[in-house]
Amino acid sequence: MKYDRKRAVLFSLLKSLQVLFFGVFVLLFYLPVRNFLGAFANIMFGFSGLMCVVCIMADFAYKEGSTAGSKAKLHEDPVKETYGFYLGAVSSVIPVASALLLLISKLGLIGNFLPAYKILNAGAFPIMDLFAHDIYVKNMPWGMFILSAVLIVSHIVSTGVGFRLGYNKVDVKDKVVYKQK
Repeated sequence: MKYDRKRAVLFSLLKSLQVLFFGVFVLLFYLPVRNFLGAFANIMFGFSGLMCVVCIMADFAYKEGSTAGSKAKLHEDPVKETYGFYLGAVSSVIPVASALLLLISKLGLIGNFLPAYKILNAGAFPIMDLFAHDIYVKNMPWGMFILSAVLIVSHIVSTGVGFRLGYNKVDVKDKVVYKQK
């Protein structure tokens, strides 16, 4: 029995939607407290949103990597441990597409895309709010694209590393809790 790559790609896309879903909840909890806590709320909820990406994608990838590693050993399936980086690239479709549309909007080729960009990347909204508090893309600093790159890289790296750990059957709990080398 071979490793089902099509199913893994489909679930990678679904996990990307799950990240968006949880990001909306981070945004909804952030909005009522942002005036009360100030910049601390931005940092705290922004970190929580980025951890949603890392935890959801790494958990998915760990399970997929474990399955792929078993199939590779038992059935000599040619899937490699680097396949997780491909799954991470697939899962970063929403951040990549929204960043490209934001760039086109910043260049003035389409209308104001910044509000839609903030909703599509809702988990990082608190951090974006530090840099681009205004809703108009013309007032947004170019440094906002660094945050876009961080979002994209977090999808790819967390999925790739999680897949590799699962593929090699590394027990993260034992390494962290019991401090085994």
